[in-house]
Amino acid sequence: MSGLVTEILDSIRRGFHPLTIVSNPDGFLAHENVLQELKRESPAEVVAGSAIQLRVHYELNLRRNPERSAIYILTAGDMLPDISTKANNIRFKIAELFPNFVDKETVSRLSFNILTKLYDKHIQGIVTAQRLQYLITNLISEVVAEPVKDFGEAVANIKAIDNPDWSDVATIHRISELFIKVVEANKYDEIADTIDNLNFDFQHYFNDTYWNSLNANPILKPRCVNGIVPHICDNYQPGQKVALVVVDGMAFWQYEVLRDALEDFHIFPAKEDWIYSWIPSITCLSRQAIFAGQHPTLDYTQSPKNERLIWQSHWLTGFPQYFYDNGEDELHINHDCNRLALVTVALDEKMHSSTSYLDLLALTRIWANSFAKRIRRLKDSGFDIILTTDHGNVLAKGWRTFTLTEKAHLYGKMSRGHRHAIFMNKDAGDQFVKDLGYSIRYLHKDLWFAVSDDNSFNSKGQIEITHGGTHFFECMIPFIKF
Repeated sequence: MSGLVTEILDSIRRGFHPLTIVSNPDGFLAHENVLQELKRESPAEVVAGSAIQLRVHYELNLRRNPERSAIYILTAGDMLPDISTKANNIRFKIAELFPNFVDKETVSRLSFNILTKLYDKHIQGIVTAQRLQYLITNLISEVVAEPVKDFGEAVANIKAIDNPDWSDVATIHRISELFIKVVEANKYDEIADTIDNLNFDFQHYFNDTYWNSLNANPILKPRCVNGIVPHICDNYQPGQKVALVVVDGMAFWQYEVLRDALEDFHIFPAKEDWIYSWIPSITCLSRQAIFAGQHPTLDYTQSPKNERLIWQSHWLTGFPQYFYDNGEDELHINHDCNRLALVTVALDEKMHSSTSYLDLLALTRIWANSFAKRIRRLKDSGFDIILTTDHGNVLAKGWRTFTLTEKAHLYGKMSRGHRHAIFMNKDAGDQFVKDLGYSIRYLHKDLWFAVSDDNSFNSKGQIEITHGGTHFFECMIPFIKF
């Protein structure tokens, strides 16, 4: 039993009655992994639920067995006196177990794993908010560096995925969860071929469904990024507070990391789904499609100013606001704002600076812990939140660079990436594809070209994490409601 679990049980099991009712304003005890530990280590039965759920449990299990011991963790409502007067009534906050920590709010939002490690350090003296952030950063780094014991099972499970149902968000959830476990153990090489095979299967699904998604009705849900703004228009009243959060460059597996961080802040998704990035999966097209709410154009200039103008043009009322976020400046939200857009590029910068999934996972975890506070700020301001991205990313290996002749026929600067190309005319694009042969998988449509496998137009053998193609890590992007 961990020292923290022992301390929690000692704190809440006080009094003479066999039944203990715990009021827990910070919600820490109701977190799933905390509950599991309490249930495993407590000699009394541990039950969490609303007042009504606990009432049902009491009537079925305790009323006729008054000597039966139990701990009720109240998540909503108030217990009626006929039960509470027969119980020990305890109020518990996790921060109370860290009396020398100044920043109680941050303590109450940390994960069970991090708090356990903090508790075990038996830190003496006053812990300022700055020192706490330093400790958290170090502990997160330690967690990332710890060997993962069950990666072998994760490798086996991901290799066992057969005939995946790409239409079901559970598929990308499952792949992402297993992928993270394998990457944590620095064993990605063991599943690289499996990921490639899954992507090969996905390309068939992509070719069958992507084109129809571009003009699909977004009322129930958008199927591609250009349907997000129309979906908001159709589903939210002018008086409702809605925040669109766009995390530049976030693959679905990175959303899984962010979701874990948000759970530590007691923020849970109401609806999870995936939609298509625009193809080629690059910022100037896909993010334009998000904010324009329509097919993007090549003559658009990508900039925060233009995104702000487009966002504000959609809403005649509601004091629309737009923030281009660097992760440090405070969000000055107008009290009357009902339509807020937040774009953050910090994760995209970390992605482009990484040369392995292990590096990117570590950076993503540090970023997620910080960015979760931004989401908490929006929730505390009363916003419903829609979280998405413009594109994901993939670990790619250099195949060859563009030739000078090929570069001469490209549309412009934005038309040449390491995994896509846009040509000035159809003949140039057709000739480019003809010259490629069959040693690289790709998608060619009209004037544009996108890589479908894990190759890139970079120096041969060069490894990078980038985007622009149709790999499922690039174009199956999260569309999440909180």
